[in-house]
Amino acid sequence: MRTKLRPVFTDYVPVDLEEGLLYVSMPYATAVHLCACGCGGKTVTPLAPSGWKLTFDGTITLRPSIGNGQFRCRSHYLITGDTISWLSPIGTLATQAAAGRDRQAVAEEHAQAIPIWRRWWRWFRKGT
Repeated sequence: MRTKLRPVFTDYVPVDLEEGLLYVSMPYATAVHLCACGCGGKTVTPLAPSGWKLTFDGTITLRPSIGNGQFRCRSHYLITGDTISWLSPIGTLATQAAAGRDRQAVAEEHAQAIPIWRRWWRWFRKGT
């Protein structure tokens, strides 16, 4: 189990990831690393209002926590200042709840992105 991740800023995430590195692609608003437990699972964290928030002050902090409920390891941890703080393994219900929240947040984000005239047009057409 790792206790640290070192950030690497890159445009493109390599196919073969290296243990202990957190690849950050700002052009693609994504951070990727191998699961910190050592299982080798590729952990992708989309950076967006509905996804993870990345703070860089010379070190990386990612919020919310990383919950790998889809992996056999069920690892769950925080990344704060390049340091991994381990949490209790994430359960099936917590994983399903997080996935539901993620889907809802993405839907809301998408709805806000639709231009106002298009929403007005859809409303107008429903009334005719």
